[in-house]
Amino acid sequence: MVEQNVSKWVGRIDTTSIRYYHLSGAVLAGTYVLMLLGAYTSAIGAGLSCPDWPMCYGTLVPFLHPEIMNQTPYSAIQIFAEWAHRGVAMLVGIGIFGTAVVAHYLRKPPFVRWSVTIAVLLLPVQVIVGGLTVTEKLQPIIVTSHLGIATLILLFLCTTVVADVLSKTSC
Repeated sequence: MVEQNVSKWVGRIDTTSIRYYHLSGAVLAGTYVLMLLGAYTSAIGAGLSCPDWPMCYGTLVPFLHPEIMNQTPYSAIQIFAEWAHRGVAMLVGIGIFGTAVVAHYLRKPPFVRWSVTIAVLLLPVQVIVGGLTVTEKLQPIIVTSHLGIATLILLFLCTTVVADVLSKTSC
């Protein structure tokens, strides 16, 4: 009896929804981790440990250049935190864009598509403000704006996940 009920329930699961739920949930979690990494970078005083943008000491991977690492006033941990924040930001940005593409491709409900699209539209603004955070030497209004935009992106991604889940339970 139980096996029969489970089979009926499992047979009704739309696997594309499960995959979208996992994708959007993973991107939401990644965005939160990125924000935590940004907070950690700020807390250890590493916000300017990569003094140029988008590169870090004019290179993609400063750790491969011992002359750079020996001449900087920052520790390797500080440089790694800032460098990792930028790298994770790039991956999360690609994930957000991909989540929006998949939402439109799967013809998700309008509220799901709109919320993730707004997150995507905020991405270029966030990237520019992130660059300004470094080039303008951590001006408080820019740092605060960077966090504020990140919070908005997190909110819209959370809305995407919740709206997708609710659209399945209302059927």
